[in-house]
Amino acid sequence: MDKLRVAMVGAGGRGGNHIRAIAAAPNIEFVAICDMIEEVAEPVVQEYGVPWVPSIDQLIADYDFDGCGICVQTPYHYETAMQIIEAGRHLVTEKPMAGSITQAREMMEGVEERGLVAAISYQLRFGPIYLKMKELCEQIDPLQIVFARQRGMLLDKYLSPEPFDGIMDFISHDIDMIPFLAGREPRKVYATMGRSVWTSTGSVSYMTCDIELGEGPHRTAGVISSSMGGSGIPQRFDIMGRNGIAVAEGNTVSYAVGANPMPGEPGRDSWTAAFDGERRDFTGDLYRHWAARCLENSADIAPAASYREGYNALLISLAMIESGESGEVVDLAEFAEAAE
Repeated sequence: MDKLRVAMVGAGGRGGNHIRAIAAAPNIEFVAICDMIEEVAEPVVQEYGVPWVPSIDQLIADYDFDGCGICVQTPYHYETAMQIIEAGRHLVTEKPMAGSITQAREMMEGVEERGLVAAISYQLRFGPIYLKMKELCEQIDPLQIVFARQRGMLLDKYLSPEPFDGIMDFISHDIDMIPFLAGREPRKVYATMGRSVWTSTGSVSYMTCDIELGEGPHRTAGVISSSMGGSGIPQRFDIMGRNGIAVAEGNTVSYAVGANPMPGEPGRDSWTAAFDGERRDFTGDLYRHWAARCLENSADIAPAASYREGYNALLISLAMIESGESGEVVDLAEFAEAAE
């Protein structure tokens, strides 16, 4: 088999990005669009010549497919994904993974028990800048990873008190990226945040968080700082390591690898790598990679985000809210256990 037969669940919103990625992938055959509302699915039917299927039950019963993309509203991720998982199909799920830690754990365990190839749509992992920073992290042994990315007001559809809305939606990829770059398990979270600063919607308006990763002398501190009131402030993405530094600015990565110079010693040589023209949607890269892993029968989805990594990102996100509201450090293992 040289192509993976893939169906898509969810034709609206960001589902369009998934659909375009599936249809364009040279190693995927797009076989069906599943959506409850025919009018929403009709443009997909017309453009790509695939059948409309009104339910997942019918999709599983009547169609021959190997894998599935899922892009429905977050409260329906669990129910949708579990039907696909129990049917033994591979899948890509839009982030966040689920609405609760318990749901995400069941999804993760279901995938691992069946040996399925499953990914969460943290597509920025395939951006050349982030892949370069990951490569550098493996050389410089990161001690601090800092995302300070400010922005202006979000659209109304993101202004709700839900834990994945407000500024949390904007920093969702940063939350995933810190454990990915560090290559270490997240352990603890401490956050300061504010709601309803510029609106009365209850949405998270600003968030600053420290994430502790790993154990012993090689622990890494991840720092995220973001606000809906920071339009015009330059964004920062910096990594400081035992054996070097790396800074991403725009489409350029500047870095120096080598021992930290002591006073009076010559500085390290510095280098730059430019990635002009690489500001695009990397969902297509994710789907091509996922399909290749499915066809190779390899459950190792790296560098894409696995379901286990999606579970960790969800855990961190909800712990950030908990810490921001309580003012206390949140131990992630204890937080996960209490949620079960």
